[in-house]
Amino acid sequence: MRHFFAILLVLASTAILAQTTWVADNNVGAPTGPNIFTTIQAAVDAASAGDVVQVQPSPKAYGTAYIRVKNLTLMGIGFNVDKETPLSSIMGNIYLTNNAANDSDADGAIIKGLQFSYLYPGINTGPVFVLQNALIYNCLFYGISGTWGYSELDGLEVRDCYLSASINIYSVIRNSLFRNNLIIGDTYLYSSAFDTSFANNLLYGSIHIATESGSITILNNNFVGATGSETAFLSKLKYVMVANNIFYGSTPSIAVAGSFSTEFRFNTFSHNLVYATGDDTMPPTGGVAGTENNGLNNIIANPNFVNGAVSNTWSAAYDFTLQAGSPAIGTGSDGLDIGIYGGTYPFPDTNFVLKTTDAPVIQILNTSGVINPGDNLPVRVKAKSN
Repeated sequence: MRHFFAILLVLASTAILAQTTWVADNNVGAPTGPNIFTTIQAAVDAASAGDVVQVQPSPKAYGTAYIRVKNLTLMGIGFNVDKETPLSSIMGNIYLTNNAANDSDADGAIIKGLQFSYLYPGINTGPVFVLQNALIYNCLFYGISGTWGYSELDGLEVRDCYLSASINIYSVIRNSLFRNNLIIGDTYLYSSAFDTSFANNLLYGSIHIATESGSITILNNNFVGATGSETAFLSKLKYVMVANNIFYGSTPSIAVAGSFSTEFRFNTFSHNLVYATGDDTMPPTGGVAGTENNGLNNIIANPNFVNGAVSNTWSAAYDFTLQAGSPAIGTGSDGLDIGIYGGTYPFPDTNFVLKTTDAPVIQILNTSGVINPGDNLPVRVKAKSN
């Protein structure tokens, strides 16, 4: 009964959009129908461009999904759900790919409200293609993975996600944005990167940009780590704009005590705040004479979070709000705050929080325990619409 009502609400909500909604439901006693499948891949394979696949919350994880059609929305119930049995929509890896004929691919894919393992964007089922305008938001997953030979990524956006491991992108990436995420592991861009930005993220790992690319910006992030053991960058960073960030315990360099490496130079560090790192020098040292890092208006001071810790372990109890009088308030290059609460994409909460999706949710479904044959069945339903 619970699944029946949930599916009816979802189907009704999408009918006016001229989309077809397909449902993956592996719960015991789940309803059946032409649009309902017990596996995620069967639901995805049934979908056409522009359709929606909803992954029902379940105590059992679903498997892996290969998406090969354009503008498909793959959505789960989200997190912190206000309902009687707050299960999650959990699945394996998600592959954004193309078909063997290369006449259909995962351009425009939207992934939201899901807990899954790894995202593999641009894997080639058929010939090489360009994966365009994929959006992943409000998801809990390990990270992004791949290998050499994956197709180019253009317009990838990852936002409002909790990534508990690392990001490894081997393909060319351009016009992409990582914002408002909590990223625990390291981020590696191994190939050329163009017009790509990391903005307003809580970063407990480091960023590694392997090639001297173009228009890479690192803006309004909080790099958090333990003093003397964490660095904000790994191995190499050149020609990157680094502005309006807070380095809180995490050294703004490729070495915890600073570096004169020629792999760390020509970067512009401006309007950043540095506190309790292994080397608070700003702009950070790097390169040799004439090739150093440069920048202006950096601050060395305590940002005065309401409740933060110079630690490499994140806690949901932290509150990264800036207290009154914080030197980070209003001192960014744009006149807004330094750190995650300033810039173009200010953090909406005091710390990172995953949300319920915009799908309708059955919050309460109560029925009488026993009724006589032929009697009416009293039902009490409380629901949240989108």
